Amino acid sequence: MRRLVPDTLVGRTLAIIFLALLASQFVSSLVYRANAPDSTATRREPGLAERIAIVRRSIADEPPERRQSAAAALSGRIVRVQWSITPFVTAPADETLLALEKRLRGLQPELAAGELHATYAGAKDSPPDNPLDHALLLSARIEDGSWVNFVVVPPEKPPLFSARFIMAIMAMSAATLAMSILLAWTLTKPFRDLERASLRLGVDTAAPGLPVTGPREVRNTTRAFNEMQDRIRRLIADRTQMLAAISHDLRNPITTLRLRSEFVEDDALREKIVADLDEMEEMVSATLAFMRDDFHEEEARVTDIATILESVCDMLTDLGKDVCCEVSAAPLRCRPLSLKRAFRNLIDNAVKHGRCVEVRLSAEASHYRVEVMDDGPGLPESELEAVFAPFYRRDQARSRHTGGFGLGLTVARAIIRSHGGDVALGNRREGGLQATVTLPRTPAV
Repeated sequence: MRRLVPDTLVGRTLAIIFLALLASQFVSSLVYRANAPDSTATRREPGLAERIAIVRRSIADEPPERRQSAAAALSGRIVRVQWSITPFVTAPADETLLALEKRLRGLQPELAAGELHATYAGAKDSPPDNPLDHALLLSARIEDGSWVNFVVVPPEKPPLFSARFIMAIMAMSAATLAMSILLAWTLTKPFRDLERASLRLGVDTAAPGLPVTGPREVRNTTRAFNEMQDRIRRLIADRTQMLAAISHDLRNPITTLRLRSEFVEDDALREKIVADLDEMEEMVSATLAFMRDDFHEEEARVTDIATILESVCDMLTDLGKDVCCEVSAAPLRCRPLSLKRAFRNLIDNAVKHGRCVEVRLSAEASHYRVEVMDDGPGLPESELEAVFAPFYRRDQARSRHTGGFGLGLTVARAIIRSHGGDVALGNRREGGLQATVTLPRTPAV
């Protein structure tokens, strides 16, 4: 049942309006159908009496040679008229018909003086409660002795769903839906803008705020979103400023220690101290670069992802690494230098832990998929997500010859997510690790 309910605000609004319109039209038709017979039963006899009197008078005023054509002209769908020398109906014996004649004479005084006879058209086993509910023949005598004959056909009960009714419903529904679509689309536009701005905020905190327009509720929501974006922007700026200050404060004692190490007479000890200080300074610089999010400052442009991957793989191949690259053209609006940094970190990580690395690029309907596979030892399931944490390094990778400070995968994921994508690690069945990158074909960058 939930599948039948539209998932969007526009769809639900249109569905409610359309169902309400159908329900109101259906109920209206039932009410009209229920009330139509009663209304007809109370008003048909006065109308019939007046019709007989007018037609009788009109034909009596015509010359005999024109009376038949006048009768045809005065005929209608319910009452058909003919003029004749002899009556179609003689005096009835049925008490119901006699009562009907009496009522008609009483309704029109000019019928009281002349003869008026009525009978049923066709045989009937029993008379109906209302004679006008059955086809009648009536004959009214005019002054020259000729007769005006009437064939009265009871009106058919209107069908509940006639072709005209369905056409009217369709026309009204189409007009209502057209206006409803325009109204719903206009009312929900601020929410669509807010959705796009929310997605953009996740990858670009420096994006401009939304214009404060529309109804009061929309304006209040937009103001709240803009204020939240400003607070996030200030928080990031304060964090970057604080880290810059910490970095400056840390570099001063590092420089002081480097100068003091020159007075250490033991050459081996001095070299170890200098190496530790170099590593500490590199760690401070790497941490500051990561926390500043420098990759957000690069201008986005359309670039072929395949070219980026090939350049990284060719560089590693030139260094003697066994890297195989299977790619095809994949244009994407991105920050190419940042994206190249992310792919280099992923492929470098694969090269460090495997002998052979394979890189594949495939295009799907809504996104690109990049797979980086190695034949290394893999990772325990509990560490597949933990390795993306800043400064996380496994015990067997802590030796200095491997390089890095545990920020490579963290930076790669941050860059890829800034493009609206994501990266995940998984162990291969044949052994080794696989990094899977997904990038939307229309990222918010």
